Amino acid sequence: NEALRIYEGEDRVMHISGYMFPIKKEGLPGAFFIKPTTCWGWATWKEAWKAFNREAKKWIGYFNEEEIRDFNLNHAYDYWEQLRLNYEGKIKTWAIFWYLSVYAVGGLSLHPRDSLTRNIGFDKRGTHCRELPFHRDELSYNSEWDFPREIRESSLARNRLEEYFNKIKGLSQKSAEIPNFYANLRDLIKRMIYHEGL
Repeated sequence: NEALRIYEGEDRVMHISGYMFPIKKEGLPGAFFIKPTTCWGWATWKEAWKAFNREAKKWIGYFNEEEIRDFNLNHAYDYWEQLRLNYEGKIKTWAIFWYLSVYAVGGLSLHPRDSLTRNIGFDKRGTHCRELPFHRDELSYNSEWDFPREIRESSLARNRLEEYFNKIKGLSQKSAEIPNFYANLRDLIKRMIYHEGL
């Protein structure tokens, strides 16, 4: 809430996040700006939200190759693929459109070095979501923050985020290809119990 008060009226600050991927923390301040948004515990202002545009058709041809590379964190994470899948009707998500909307106007997102939130929607109630253990981080209970005065992207935080995504690329691919044995076993047992009326 304090960040919402501090940065209210700052046009470039469009997103306040409570989550940060478990990147290397050495040398990072308690809070910093980066371009990507995250959707696991966040806030914005009514004025900033006016930029939100969910029209995949608009975005698919909006950026040039250099901008797409920057948007994708120098190919460390393929955010653009989420747009393409939405455009083709294969998925229906909203968060990628918020990141696109913020990025298109040169907006920035304030993130904590240590996560204040955790996604608890990884069970069957969650939508478009499966648990990836490498996105988990210890929660911070810090109540005092040193907010950045200069409104610009932290190159150190950006580099750490790129390093993180490059490191987990292989893990993510394996996670997508190899079924979760224990989740499948649990589901099978539930179906058997339900079928047998136990």
